[in-house]
Amino acid sequence: RARGFNMTTSVIRPTCPSRVATTRAASFKTRTTRLVSSPPRTSAKPKASVGLRSLHGRVTNIALPRAFPDTSMENTACMVTELAGKATAAAATAAAPALVTVAAVLASQLAFPALWAVGAVPCCLAFLNPIYVFSVGYGLSVAAQAVGIWFALLSSQVWIPTTMVLHLAGTVLYGTRLGVFLYIRSVTWPDWNARAKNAPEAKASTIPQKLAIITVCSLLYASMCSPLLWHAQCANSVPGGQVPIVFAGLSAQWCGFLLETVADHQKSEYKKNVRKSNVNRWCAVGLYETCRHPNYLGEILFWVGLFIAGVPAMLCKGWWSFAPALVGLLFIVNLMTSVSKKQDEKQKARYENDAAYEQWVARTGSLLPKLW
Repeated sequence: RARGFNMTTSVIRPTCPSRVATTRAASFKTRTTRLVSSPPRTSAKPKASVGLRSLHGRVTNIALPRAFPDTSMENTACMVTELAGKATAAAATAAAPALVTVAAVLASQLAFPALWAVGAVPCCLAFLNPIYVFSVGYGLSVAAQAVGIWFALLSSQVWIPTTMVLHLAGTVLYGTRLGVFLYIRSVTWPDWNARAKNAPEAKASTIPQKLAIITVCSLLYASMCSPLLWHAQCANSVPGGQVPIVFAGLSAQWCGFLLETVADHQKSEYKKNVRKSNVNRWCAVGLYETCRHPNYLGEILFWVGLFIAGVPAMLCKGWWSFAPALVGLLFIVNLMTSVSKKQDEKQKARYENDAAYEQWVARTGSLLPKLW
């Protein structure tokens, strides 16, 4: 009550931390807003101008713009800040629509078709040379699928476990190294082109035939890499009791990668030396002293490990997720075992009268090393 005027005071609580008391005068149809911390005014004459006293934190008679009626200056600042934050978030969302789309695809039913499409891109090297779909395109397709899954995980901004990182990193390194190695071999080995011409895929000469090979091969490669996809979708849902299965698979995957890398290097260096000396002889150095095809063994071990590392995730997804993974695994295992048998038959036909070759075959195994 101030000098005969009946004063009614109501307290409102805005979203900002400052408390505001709004005083309405019965004799006047105007409103004034002030901070609760400031002392009550004894003067009943309202002022139309804005007055701001920084001393002792007193703010009186603030005339607000029409856009923010009945609001304090601090509330106005909070509202402006909130609007600016929403505008910034909207701009950031509009600036990265592709990232949001990739993350959404990873979590949707389109994940496997998208993986298939990514793996088909390197296989298009078949338009240059049909043989590349089973050599350079094979390695690069595997690496591209792993990179695509990794990119989708990063764009989704979820926490990526260490097991998932090792699963993806091993596949990227494996595919990249294999693709580069096979390309170098195709341009440096004199007899590579002659052998490649006898391959069944080399007979694809028309565009429809090449498209058919690209489609079928990329589907097989996507099936082989599907455990990576299921692991990415369930990376943070694998039960703790099944984590040792993941580590067992990763151990086999990385051991296979290292075994194949060393075996390919040893055989490549041996063939270089043989070509220089003009001696036609089989490779029996390094890993080949106990195993005739350690590179094929490394290939099988890598894909078996990749499959095992994805088993807990496939159990989370359901039995249907095993279907493409098993098709891909059986395909590559059958291919490597059949190729190793064919290589043994060719070498036997070439060196059957060589006593040293017979002794080497007796003390070695075809795929598994003979240690005794």
